Amino acid sequence: SLFGSEIPVVSEYEGIPQFAEFSDIWPKLSGLQNLEKAAPVVSGLAKISIGRFSVNSALFGVEPDSYFYVNKDIKIASGKPALISEQGVFLNSVIAAQAEEELGRPLKPGEAILLSMYSQGSFKLREGYFAGVHQYVSRTEALDRVVLVDPMLLRALSGYTLGNRLKNADNTLPEDDNFDLDELFSTSRDIITDGAEETSLGQLEAKLADTEERDLAASVDESAWSFVLLKAKPGARNRLKKEVEALIKELSPNIRLLSWRDAAGISALLLFALQYVFYIGLGFISLGAILVIMNALVISVLERVPEIGTMRSLGAGRPFIRNIFMLESLLLTGGSAMAGLIIAIIASTLMAKAGIKLQNPLLISLFGGATLQPSFDLFSVLMHIAMALMAASVSWIYPVRLAMRIKPVNAMNG
Repeated sequence: SLFGSEIPVVSEYEGIPQFAEFSDIWPKLSGLQNLEKAAPVVSGLAKISIGRFSVNSALFGVEPDSYFYVNKDIKIASGKPALISEQGVFLNSVIAAQAEEELGRPLKPGEAILLSMYSQGSFKLREGYFAGVHQYVSRTEALDRVVLVDPMLLRALSGYTLGNRLKNADNTLPEDDNFDLDELFSTSRDIITDGAEETSLGQLEAKLADTEERDLAASVDESAWSFVLLKAKPGARNRLKKEVEALIKELSPNIRLLSWRDAAGISALLLFALQYVFYIGLGFISLGAILVIMNALVISVLERVPEIGTMRSLGAGRPFIRNIFMLESLLLTGGSAMAGLIIAIIASTLMAKAGIKLQNPLLISLFGGATLQPSFDLFSVLMHIAMALMAASVSWIYPVRLAMRIKPVNAMNG
């Protein structure tokens, strides 16, 4: 997901590997016809320390202009997003509140923030400064730990160096069944030199003093990213998906294209699974409503058996009897549906004005915010009426079939 591998492997969490093909794909990706904006991001996990306060966080190294354009719903509580590009650190509002409570004072702009990361058996430390506070629309445990930082700061912390890119390059041996490893050393020969050609200690020191190649390999790779967020033009999501898939097929099979649901990780998938459970529950409620209506109509039919027999003996045909019960079912169900709509609209309006504060993180994630404000629209109203009429249409079938089985003579005698 966006936060790396969320399954512990040997008691550690794996981050997202470096996007090695970024330099090749970016010029073509940014020029796609159906793309509105692309935002590359560096991802990593680290500990944030401010004085005696510390917390484990998910770090996103971002370019402010592109990132906040793609994610327009992010609220800026304080600070200027442009400062992120100058080794600034934008804390999540939850982390900022926890830090101020722990420190017993407000956070100061420009205050030093220490970032530490453990990887490959060693600790890495980098220092940024407090630049502001951001806030996501919906609170979840994962989002509450997201901190936005300077991409160069996170690259240095994550070890995204030019040497790392070279190390990850394709340096495998030829896949040839006749390949012999010993042939690589077939031309090796011992070299015998006289004393005049021996290397002196001064020459060796001079050679080791040249650190240009080593420094280049250890320098931070400015083109290193973890993933790219793509924002499609309105109504062009599927077309953009096809364009990106074709581009990936052309350049590299190692790149993965994910929908935002898959990229959001396990926590989001669990929420959608829970949402489907609610839908299944609503389906059972609808089925129960149909059974209740059907049961009421059956009782109504049985109570009017003599009337049905009398009408049939006077010449009323099956369609006439069927239409009577169908109309009655539609009137009762439609009237009840309209009464329910009126009550729901009044209740929703009052609840929206007051607002229902949610404390449970699961409910906050499920409803997309800490305040529940019910609303309605024309589509929901029409859908409610359509479902009520459909339930009424299904409910009268069995009672009418039951009525049609009664012979006129038996009905009149009954």
